[in-house]
Amino acid sequence: MAMEEVVVLETPSSQQQHLNAEKKSNICEECGLNPSKYTCPCCSIRSCSLPCVKSHKKRTSCTGKRHRTCFVPLSQFDDNLIISDYNLLEEAKRVAESAKRRMRDGKFGRFQYKLPFKLQSLKNAAARRKTHIIFLPIGMSKREKNQTRYDHRLICS
Repeated sequence: MAMEEVVVLETPSSQQQHLNAEKKSNICEECGLNPSKYTCPCCSIRSCSLPCVKSHKKRTSCTGKRHRTCFVPLSQFDDNLIISDYNLLEEAKRVAESAKRRMRDGKFGRFQYKLPFKLQSLKNAAARRKTHIIFLPIGMSKREKNQTRYDHRLICS
């Protein structure tokens, strides 16, 4: 018995299509001329040089920074993302500890912070309505942006 060899050759047209698709993915998406060297962490646009990166940022108003809290599929998760997530948690911890230090009384390390009059009146009015309010520590940006106040002149029954 003679064994016949069967050789399957890829046709030149399909082979060329594959190479063209590969080249297109490696070409700078900003200028379309040069092979890309960089990928934007925020929007994944590929670029070839600093002028193309700058023009991409200007044209699309892209920050060039990965969104720290966006969802990343497990298939795209790598060591860099783990380090980035760890750094985010460490930064949040530092901010919270810094805010606690600002509130601390020097004697026994107790948190002896007196609320401003307007916030104290808000807390008292809420307590009369059996609602417990917890304020964010000083130094937290959301606390500084919060404009909630209690107007004692508006009496609701």
